[in-house]
Amino acid sequence: MMATHLFVLFSLSSSLVPLASATSSPGGHGPSKDDGDIASICSHTDYVSLCINAAHTYGHAYAVIDAVSLLDMHIHMASDHTHTVKDLASHLAAKPSTSQSVKQALGICIKLYGDALDDLVKGRHAIKARDEGTANSMLSGVISYYSTCDDAFTEIPASNPLSKQDGTLMHIVSNALALAHLILSKGA
Repeated sequence: MMATHLFVLFSLSSSLVPLASATSSPGGHGPSKDDGDIASICSHTDYVSLCINAAHTYGHAYAVIDAVSLLDMHIHMASDHTHTVKDLASHLAAKPSTSQSVKQALGICIKLYGDALDDLVKGRHAIKARDEGTANSMLSGVISYYSTCDDAFTEIPASNPLSKQDGTLMHIVSNALALAHLILSKGA
């Protein structure tokens, strides 16, 4: 039983590891012929290697990789990883060895991750409607949800077992904000 829980925990937490590298492999997961264009677009973000990784991880689903598709990939990536970290938080909260105060903080995070998923959808709709104000508000709100999860542990005080994932998620959405601004402010 313990081995199963460790396997689930390892599986959930290791699914965020690919975000650290942005390598291209010929015939691999994403496009390689457009790497120069991808790098050029990604240069407008704060986390360039993460942006390039999004293209290599999600690019196979797009006929063209441009700023619009890269933004969509970031929102998709944020949604995927938010689901993963929400599942991890639920798993940790269900463990009998988890203290009551940590379970409460995890409960706050679980709710916030649900709110983040909702606002990612609203942000995507605002972008399609070319409503930069709403898109900015929704995506900025998503970043604040991840940060508030961290704050829930600061108040206990206890270390947040999800802080690394929250940081990565903030970086993904920060890139999405930069791409949304690029697209919506320049009329791309």
